[in-house]
Amino acid sequence: VVNCSGCTAPTFRNRPTSVLGDIVNSAPVYLGSATSDFRDTIEVSRYSTYAATRASQPPIIFVGANDGMLHGFNASTGSEVFAYVPYAVKDKLSALTSPSYAHQYTVDGSPSVGDVSINGTWRTMLVSGMNAGAKGLFALDVTDASKFKESTAAQVVRWELDGSDADMGYVFSRPILAKTRDGKWRALVGNGYNSTNGRAVLMLVDLQSGAITKVDTGVGSAGTPNGLSGVAAVSSTNNGVVDIVYAGDLQGNLWKFDLSSSSPSAWAVAYTAASVPAPLLKAASGQPFTARPDVTVHAKGGYMVTLGTGRYLDVGDNATTGTQALYGVWDKGSPVALADLQTQSVVSTTSGANGNTYRLTTHAVGVPPDTAIAGDNVITVANYYSSKRGWKMNLPLSGERVVAETTVRAGRVIFSTLIPSTAACSSGGDGWIFDIDVMTGNRSPALDTNGDNEITDADRLNGDGNGTGTMASAVRVGAIPAAPSIMRAAGSGNGGPSVKDDKLVNTSAGSIVRVRESGNQKPSRRAAWEQIQ
Repeated sequence: VVNCSGCTAPTFRNRPTSVLGDIVNSAPVYLGSATSDFRDTIEVSRYSTYAATRASQPPIIFVGANDGMLHGFNASTGSEVFAYVPYAVKDKLSALTSPSYAHQYTVDGSPSVGDVSINGTWRTMLVSGMNAGAKGLFALDVTDASKFKESTAAQVVRWELDGSDADMGYVFSRPILAKTRDGKWRALVGNGYNSTNGRAVLMLVDLQSGAITKVDTGVGSAGTPNGLSGVAAVSSTNNGVVDIVYAGDLQGNLWKFDLSSSSPSAWAVAYTAASVPAPLLKAASGQPFTARPDVTVHAKGGYMVTLGTGRYLDVGDNATTGTQALYGVWDKGSPVALADLQTQSVVSTTSGANGNTYRLTTHAVGVPPDTAIAGDNVITVANYYSSKRGWKMNLPLSGERVVAETTVRAGRVIFSTLIPSTAACSSGGDGWIFDIDVMTGNRSPALDTNGDNEITDADRLNGDGNGTGTMASAVRVGAIPAAPSIMRAAGSGNGGPSVKDDKLVNTSAGSIVRVRESGNQKPSRRAAWEQIQ
């Protein structure tokens, strides 16, 4: 949009590319048919009936932009069908027209959408924070796209929360929408950063009313500010009702929250020391948690919680050089000390036949199936499970960190690391995608290093090409990577079901990088069952 030559004052800012604002940190979310696979017994009203009605709705992509709006686009046509301006950013909108405009964040958060039950009726809700745009959250009812018009806007907008709550900060994480043990459906989210009180607090927001139930860790203050980051939720009984939540904070604490009671007043931090809330793990000094963890059932009981450390929230973070780390923490009912974790290490860097650069890491637990390198086989598998509570791996490069959520898949855990440029306004940098065994942190046969789209012994590095050599654990991206999306690769090369996945990684270079990896070696099958009579 450009000012006409004959126009008189007022003069507005030229926008020669698009009237759409820049989309920086907001990850788009796709809403098509049903968003989940809940059992019909989770509510009195059958979920499968509601899921079938979703098929008649147009597919929509929701994303936040720094023009002050959450946008909705028809996924089939690309046409914009909806835009919403949260009240919390309204005072920033006038600056967008100024010829002297300097970039500012507004609706920069990543929305979540999910099917939920409100007063016994199934609906589809969207909840989002705004990252650095504003403190708070907002919620929209996006069940029916025909309501996306001004005359029915009151049926779409549900509630907003802002910084008037002293525990509410700038929320950088994507909320989780779930049912809790008291029968209500809530948005589960860390309270974010720079709240007035400065503590790390779990916020559980009633999706119907916007009322907040809080679990306060008590850690942090206005003078030593803290904040709770992204959350991971667990249903310990596998019925879809959340009763455990994990999340890290800016001071390097990994918290476990116990929501097992049907009374919200009994919800609390799971562990205590001298009657004071205690974290599941305290990371090494200078290692904050800002990324969402991921959780899987541990092979020996309990849960394996995986996450990385680092922050990338303000300009000053570009220049931080402290050592950050990857963690796999075995929660089996008590807190874990750093000394309880087995050390794994990045040993070397080498090139693959496909021209990419790879990292070799240790296989410290047990005898490796490939050519051994320094740091391998330092503890037996039996001793590891009897004496250790997980593993840790320091990142080797100055400034390297984890700020994207981890993903557990097919027995492995995937991390994206970031090495920022020190230029304040640069989008450049570098990063790596790690793919390692989730239970031990050992390297695992995961990555295609020779470009044949298969994962075989021929992908081992520094060998003779005939099956010797060492498996790669990480691949360099060449730009800052986001958390990867994962798609099952078509076919297996032998006519059977696919046993390969593709990681699709958005990067700061504006490209999407594909990383071929080994997938689940077992075909799709029944994952669960429930006796209903």
